[in-house]
Amino acid sequence: MPELLRFPEFAAHQSALKDTSKDKHEPNSSTYMTESNKTAVNFDAVKDDYVKKMRLSEMLASCDALFEDGEGAIIFTEFKNGALKKNKQPDLRKKIYDSVLIFMDITLMNLREMRQKAKYILVYNETANKENKDDAELIKKQTNEVQPSGEFDLIAKTFSKWGKKEYVCFGLKKFQNYCFKEVHTYTEKEFKSYMELLESIPIPSESI
Repeated sequence: MPELLRFPEFAAHQSALKDTSKDKHEPNSSTYMTESNKTAVNFDAVKDDYVKKMRLSEMLASCDALFEDGEGAIIFTEFKNGALKKNKQPDLRKKIYDSVLIFMDITLMNLREMRQKAKYILVYNETANKENKDDAELIKKQTNEVQPSGEFDLIAKTFSKWGKKEYVCFGLKKFQNYCFKEVHTYTEKEFKSYMELLESIPIPSESI
């Protein structure tokens, strides 16, 4: 990921994407939400350094990882292993706002450029949210099965068309065309297929 690594703040915290997906609330667990070894930036670590450097009195929140998709986009990625009830959605939104501001400060990218270059993906535990009735879009997704996991690899080949019918859950749709070019909420299986698609179609990346 040559473009992200131009910034020393990111280069100092390279990580396998898999390692950023470990549940931080279960430090002794060996469960990861992705097995991808794609090079990423541990954005939690970037945030910690930023807070120290700026001598902030309050700890900020952040997404788990950044990586480049090979199509010129920067992917902000958050992994959530538990049930995402409505009372947890404000925490997700704070992570997004803080992450965007930190990223913009480091890269000097403005909000208009963010909407052109940045995407956001929340990867959630499908089993933990099976009975989650707090989110209408999640219920629609589960009911209509617009994104059937078993056939996702085939659907992904026409990803742009499929994306138009995608349900964005957990109140995150508001960030599309505001902070990000695209927003996605994927189960672990869907994210696995998404990563396989990226890795199978190498496309030269663009500059930030």
